[in-house]
Amino acid sequence: MIIDRIENLARYEFLGSRFAKAFELLKTGNLTAKEAGTYEVDGRKLYYMVQNYTTKPKEERRFESHRIYADIQAVFAGREAMPVTQVTGLEVQSEYDEAKDIMFFATPTDYSELKMGAGDFVILFPNEAHMPQCEWGGPAQVSKIVFKVALD
Repeated sequence: MIIDRIENLARYEFLGSRFAKAFELLKTGNLTAKEAGTYEVDGRKLYYMVQNYTTKPKEERRFESHRIYADIQAVFAGREAMPVTQVTGLEVQSEYDEAKDIMFFATPTDYSELKMGAGDFVILFPNEAHMPQCEWGGPAQVSKIVFKVALD
């Protein structure tokens, strides 16, 4: 996992060409001006989702992880908490869905919590469980871009 500010994205271009392309779009494109939805950059190898939502209490969210894709989650407006932990030892709630590249887990008793505001991003790799869209001090409207980067 990597957490930093959007203005520091260039530091992480060593992660590969797909990450570099996503970083370029995050820095130069006005992606949040687009309607909520999914947009392909390089087919299903690299795509992003424009998301606008109200954060929810942790009790209404679930931990998730992926196997094929890394997530780049960048907050452009609002703020949210994101509990994170390693997948190892978590109780599976929903088996892995290969078509959606997602698996859900029960909330463990021990985890760390990221607090992200406008201008923050996080890169989450497979097997790093995370619970996005959680309230941080109450409900907030969030505008976020989530890139899916295939790691093959």
